[in-house]
Parts: sequence; structure tokens; C-alpha cells
Amino acid sequence: MTPHETATREERDTIGMLAVPAEAVFGIQTQRAVQLYPLAGQGRFSDYPALLTAMLHVKAAAAQVNVETGALDPAMGAALQAAAQDLLATPRPEAFPVHAVHGGGGISFNMNLNEVLANLANRAGFGAAYGSYAPIHPNDHANLNHSTADCLSTACHIAARHAFAGLAAEVEGLAADLDRLGAEWAPLRKLARTCLQDAVDIGFAEYLGGVSATLRFHLDRATRDADALREVSMGGTIIGRAEDCDPAFFARILPVLNDHLAAAGLPADLVRTGNLFAASQAHDRLLALGATLDQLARMLIRFAKDLRLMASGPHGGLSELRLPAMQPGSSAIPGKVNPTLPEFMVQCGMIAVGHGAAMAMTQDHGEMDYNPWEAVVIVSLLDMIAVLDSGIATLRRNCVQGMRPDIARNQDNATSLLPSLIRLKQLKGYSYSAQVAKDAAGDLDLVRRKLAEAEGR
Repeated sequence: MTPHETATREERDTIGMLAVPAEAVFGIQTQRAVQLYPLAGQGRFSDYPALLTAMLHVKAAAAQVNVETGALDPAMGAALQAAAQDLLATPRPEAFPVHAVHGGGGISFNMNLNEVLANLANRAGFGAAYGSYAPIHPNDHANLNHSTADCLSTACHIAARHAFAGLAAEVEGLAADLDRLGAEWAPLRKLARTCLQDAVDIGFAEYLGGVSATLRFHLDRATRDADALREVSMGGTIIGRAEDCDPAFFARILPVLNDHLAAAGLPADLVRTGNLFAASQAHDRLLALGATLDQLARMLIRFAKDLRLMASGPHGGLSELRLPAMQPGSSAIPGKVNPTLPEFMVQCGMIAVGHGAAMAMTQDHGEMDYNPWEAVVIVSLLDMIAVLDSGIATLRRNCVQGMRPDIARNQDNATSLLPSLIRLKQLKGYSYSAQVAKDAAGDLDLVRRKLAEAEGR
């Protein structure tokens, strides 16, 4: 063996023999997936710790129930649970190298984890070498009474709920920031616009309050979608058939899994979905959350673009807002500062919408009894949540919380031609104010004099 060669061990599966790195805690099916689906810079199983953690809880609960029902030797079950707890306490990303969107069904996710659990349990519990798969086998014991379909689907629901909780806190935080600024700037009027043309004057509190209300509207919808993920398909092992697992396992797995989740501080209110076959045919609850987050992303793009417009200038633009200067804006123009924080939010929103589009496509391409694209669904959803969380967090802390209105500019805009004519109309009627507008021909001073007369000033 040359210095650049890695020691290997030989393992066999139903396809044949394959060399696996000697000290790899994974096994042959993981190695095949690594070779078949090269990363090319994309994410791997270990890059989605929320999903991996959720699957570990499912596996630990399954091992416990299999021991309780007599389906698994207690020593073997204890070793599997200990291996799962060890991985939860001390992550080993090198153990989970498969491409996050390997072939359909998510089987490589599940078998990667089964192999790792079996190898760790055999070595720690029985002194057996990696790759021996004795006494504990990845399929016969780590995967006992469940399958990729129900394990992965259940874990996807757990992971999505956990990830969404962090995003929800950021969305509510942004809405609260806007409410606080609206209250602080309440006396100040600004010029509203329709079709990017001057319209009427409103309070900053009214504009910012509208944005915060829209944020909470989408947050409420997304929260309901996330809550619906408490319905899981655990026990519907193959296309939703409950008879493919032991009835005692079917009855016990969710209470035990909820106990494991509660101990980890995760939502522990899982219930079995009303139709296991529907859960096999489509991933509607995950897609519903993705669709709502798509709308949230588009709304955030609009808001971030509003900030760019209101901060445009400083002399040739609207200049109604002053955003914090966080970095130089040009490599060639001295003193130029760009609205890079809103632009970051726009970019994050665009990427999130792309993830949402990938999720939506999986609905179109499921066939008959099984939709095999759940890896695309969960990876896209977790990425969507992460990029929105990042965009909102930095927009809040580095831009919104430090932005300030240009008081003089807003006062001047709020008393400009059209707002003044609107107030004149309220006092003297449309026909009178229309005639004043015609006579003034754009002369703001004349309009302001007529308004002062109407107000008795």
C-alpha cells in the first residue's frame, strides 16, 4: 500500500463485493451511494443536522419498542439506542457522506444511518469489527419494523417543525421591529405612492404597520402548516401498509417517539395521519408549508425593494430613509454606499422561491402509490427555511433596527402638490380643487395658498 492509498475492508451486499475504507463507520450501501452520486459541491446528509437528528430519534425509539415487544434482543436494542444517543451527543459528519438528493426514495439516507448504527452498536456493545454486521444487522435490526418510507417521512416532519420554529421567531421579530419604529416615528408623515407616482400623505406608522401585518398574516398561515406536520406516517412502512410491521410496534412507536422528542426539547405531540396511503402518495403537508413560505419570500422581496427605493439617493433619489452605512458601495466611486442589506434579503428571497419551485415539482412527478422525491422536498424546504432565516436576521439587525427617516425630506414630500390638492378636495370638494390644480399648472406655492385660505390660516 502506497502512502496515498487508504486501507480498505471488503463488504458484500446483494449487488456484490465492494471496498469500503477500513475505519469508515458507514458500510457498503453508503459507499455505493458516495460513488454513484458525486457531491460536486452540493449538500450531503450531514449538512442537514435537523433531519439527521430527527432520524436518530426515530431509530432510537424503534429500537426501544422492538425490545419492549420482544422483537429484538434487549442487549442488541440497548446497543442500538446507545449508538443513537452517542451520535446525538457527538455529531460525526464524516459518517454521513451521501449526496442529499441521491436516487429516489431517500433510501441512501436510511441505509447510511442503519449501517452507522449497526457498526457503532456492534463495536461498542459486542466488540465486533466494522463491517461484520453481527450480531446487529443494518436491515434486520436497525431497520426492524419500519422502512425508509415511514422513517424518513416522519423525520422530515419533525425536522421541518424544528427548523421552522427558528424562522418563525425571526419573522415575528421583524414585525415587532417595524411596530416599534412605527410607534417611534408616529408623528411623521410620508408621501405614499401608487404606480410609483405621488399619491397622498400617510403616517410612517401606517406604512410600517401594513408591512408588519402582512408578515404576521404569512406567519400565522405558516404556523398552521407547521402544526399540521404533527401528523406522521410512522408504521405505514411500504406504500402505507400497516400490516408490514408488528401490530404491537404500530401501537407503541408514536408514544415512545414522543417521549424521546420531549426529552430532547422538541415538539412531542406526534399523531398518526388519518390515511397512511395518502401519505405515501404525496407529501402534501410539507408542500403546504413550502408554498406558504414561498409567499412570505415574495413579500420580503417586495419590502426589501421598498427600502431600496425609499433610501435611493442621496441627492437624485427619494431619500426618505437613511439606512445604516455598513460597507463601501463602489470600487470606483468614492463615498458611495449601496443598500446591500435589503439587496441581500432580495437575493435570499429569490433563492427561497427557487427552492419552493423545486418542492412544488415533486407533486407533479409522483406516480401511483408512492412519491419517491421526499429527499428533494425536505432538502429544499430546510434550505428554504435557512436562507429566509439568514436574510431576515441580517436585515433586522444590520438594517431595519438602525434605519432612520429623513425628517425634512418627508415633511416636504407630505405637503407637496398632490397631498395638498387632496386636502383641498376634502375641504372644498373635487370640482373646486380640480380648478385650482388647472389654474396652478404645477405651481405648488399657489396650491398651498389656496389650502391655507380653505383652512382659515
